[in-house]
Amino acid sequence: MKVLHLISGGDSGGAKTHLFSLLDKLKTRADVRVGCLMEGVFYKEILEKDIDSVLFSQKNRFDLSVVDAIADMINNEGFDVFHVHGARANFVAYFVMKKINIPTITTVHSDYLLDFDQFVKKLVFTNLNKWALKKIPYYIAVSDNFKDMLIERGFRPNAIHTVYNGMDFSHVPQNVTDKSEFAQKRNFVYDENKIYVGIAARFDAVKGVDVFIKAAGEVLEKRDNVEFLIAGDGVDREKLMRLAEETGHGDRIRFLGFERDMYGFLNLIDINCLTSLCESFPYSMLEGAAMGKCMVASRVGGIPSLVIEGETGALFESGNYTQMADKLIRLIDEPEMTRRMGENIKRRATTLFTNDNFAQTHIEIYEKILKDYHDKKRYDAVISGYYGFHNNGDDALLLSIIENIKKLKSDARIAVLSNRPDETKKLYRTDAVLRVNPFKLMSVMKRTKILISGGGSLLQDETSSKSLWYYLFIISLAKKCGARVCQFANGFGPVKREFNRKLTAKIINKNVDVITLRDKASENLMKEIGVTLPVLVTADPALLLQGADEKAIEKLFERENIPKGDFISVSVREWKRNAPDFEKNVASALAEFSRKNNLNVIFVPMQYPHDVEISKRIALMVGDGAYVIEKSASIREIIGVVTKSSMNVAMRLHSMIYSVGEGVKTVALRYDPKIDGFMEYVGLDGVCDVENITHEGLIEALEMALTSVSLTDCESLREKARFNFEKAIELIDNQ
Repeated sequence: MKVLHLISGGDSGGAKTHLFSLLDKLKTRADVRVGCLMEGVFYKEILEKDIDSVLFSQKNRFDLSVVDAIADMINNEGFDVFHVHGARANFVAYFVMKKINIPTITTVHSDYLLDFDQFVKKLVFTNLNKWALKKIPYYIAVSDNFKDMLIERGFRPNAIHTVYNGMDFSHVPQNVTDKSEFAQKRNFVYDENKIYVGIAARFDAVKGVDVFIKAAGEVLEKRDNVEFLIAGDGVDREKLMRLAEETGHGDRIRFLGFERDMYGFLNLIDINCLTSLCESFPYSMLEGAAMGKCMVASRVGGIPSLVIEGETGALFESGNYTQMADKLIRLIDEPEMTRRMGENIKRRATTLFTNDNFAQTHIEIYEKILKDYHDKKRYDAVISGYYGFHNNGDDALLLSIIENIKKLKSDARIAVLSNRPDETKKLYRTDAVLRVNPFKLMSVMKRTKILISGGGSLLQDETSSKSLWYYLFIISLAKKCGARVCQFANGFGPVKREFNRKLTAKIINKNVDVITLRDKASENLMKEIGVTLPVLVTADPALLLQGADEKAIEKLFERENIPKGDFISVSVREWKRNAPDFEKNVASALAEFSRKNNLNVIFVPMQYPHDVEISKRIALMVGDGAYVIEKSASIREIIGVVTKSSMNVAMRLHSMIYSVGEGVKTVALRYDPKIDGFMEYVGLDGVCDVENITHEGLIEALEMALTSVSLTDCESLREKARFNFEKAIELIDNQ
């Protein structure tokens, strides 16, 4: 593989360190060359390295005379990838792209809206860079947070790849400057009885050095065995020095100036700090980790990938110096914990963030991009379903489908038909289009290999015929556009109207390539209406999802003011055929049963906010010990609550699926034949009909569930769920 990198040549910060670290190992895996646009710091230093480099000398930022030279080099010497870095290179790359036939990639090293401070530069260069970035087809973000930032700003999720900075830890000096010697050279005396807290940063507002100083002031009011050291310089030096004096402890906040002996500095300090307001994945973290220094850092960018709360350091919310001070005091008071965290951060950094991994990840990204660039199809799969409606069950299905396809095919390119495409892009980090936009639908279907019509009971006319016709139209459109079609882990029916039954059978028989269903009842109904294609009965994909851990559930309960203790989880919904006394009878039965068995009752709305009001009404009637999760919770949080309950009373199907999949005792409130179909398929009774539910009937079902022994083979169900994905991947690979 032959790769041309392009950078301004004047870079002296993170982008320079990033690229030098990358090229050091990338040159052993690919044929690489670096082009510079000016004779600056970067260009002068790269000439001293064993890296092929070339100068395309621009007279100024707008000099486009270099475009032809760059394009000719790419075309004549057979480069495979054009990889650019920074605003200047992005601008030039746009014009080069028109003359070449290889993919162009840009690495987003920083928040590009913050790269230029001066008003005129910000007005001109920031906007030019924004424009150029939108024109470049592929991106590498230097942290997951930066990927999220790009998605938030409208960049296509499938075009964004993530890589974390890496470092050659073998180059860390074994013999660093002694602590006393380092201090002496900086005109102070090292005291082994003191804790030294340090930060190395340029004096720029975005680095938050003022936050460090304010936190230092708070700590020094309460502890006298600490000194704070600041290594760095910049335009804000005088302002920051005045701020230090204003704390009343300026003599214990030392400004060391620009530090050339960085490892000597890191050797001396006990706690390394990073206070940036915005950050990617800075090398200063890795340097500190290499020296085994526990870290206190702002929770921004890629920092939480290395700094794990309570394990490798402590995190505080950006700008919150009071919170930072509290974290520092705890570490100052517990030196053994601080030492242990230092060991942990070194182990994590030297395992996960080496420049070998860094370079190899780039090779893998290049290979994915080359495959995508030369493929006539943009997508391997388009997923159609009831997505973007804040329904936890359907959202769980989508998450499971995306996750498990990518487990089997890591480079799978997926798009989702969604009611809220922008929200879907952010949540699932994949492309999404508006499900009712005919132009978007036609475009996406022409560019996909398969349609996954999947998850939930899509083909039914219980709610309306329009919904059924929509999904049948999507299936027909996909086939007409040349895609193969998989009805994926569907529940099927009811389809009551004769016209709908004939239409459904005709379209399925004509257009569908593979059918997997989640229960036997759905298979029987398909055959009954005239579907003649082979059917595979599998299981619901949501069975493969893991819920949030106990710590996350504890935080959720704290947020909702729910006390600790054993509990019943309950999911209910409004339904047109609920019995007139449905709410009263459910409430009275839950109240009696929960008090008898010393259980709280927690209502878990599965569709937000639709299920909240009915949950609150019933909870009010249950009385003491009943609570509602009123705020929107994540998919994994909801699964975690249900699977950690002592018993689950569920009207929503996926609430049942979550509990049955983990062996939690389950009582079903039937409102739709799919409830019977699922419970029968997994071999469970415990079903109460919502149309004629009684206090006594629900009590009986609860008592039976409490004493019953589950015979459901959960692992067998999960294995069947996995089979859905094997069939989908077969379709993709054979298309």
